[in-house]
Amino acid sequence: MMQPKNFLLTLSSALLLTSCSVFQTPEPEVVKETVYVDRQIEVKQRPPALALNEVIFYVVNAENVNSFAAKMEKEHGSLIFIAMSVRGYESMALNMAELRRYVEQQKEIIIYYEKQANPPVPSGEK
Repeated sequence: MMQPKNFLLTLSSALLLTSCSVFQTPEPEVVKETVYVDRQIEVKQRPPALALNEVIFYVVNAENVNSFAAKMEKEHGSLIFIAMSVRGYESMALNMAELRRYVEQQKEIIIYYEKQANPPVPSGEK
């Protein structure tokens, strides 16, 4: 038979070595699960189309400057000239074309991101 002193020594050694695992409940099993979530990004309403004002250009030369001046003074009360060279007018037209190109490309980029944000749902799924 084991002596009480040896029994206590053996019991305490066993408890120290097992870190009291006898009294602890086992850790729950960790379950890893991947869940795919479709992102739902709200697509904002596009701004209204441009509402541009009419701009009238008059071609004034040496032959019609007097009649043009009389007509403007009669219709508007005074005459003011804003002159532009032919080369300047060409540059303005090219700049407007460049602006149009830029806006169209930005529009295409916006459409691309709208489609990426909310891809179409295949038929039969909803």
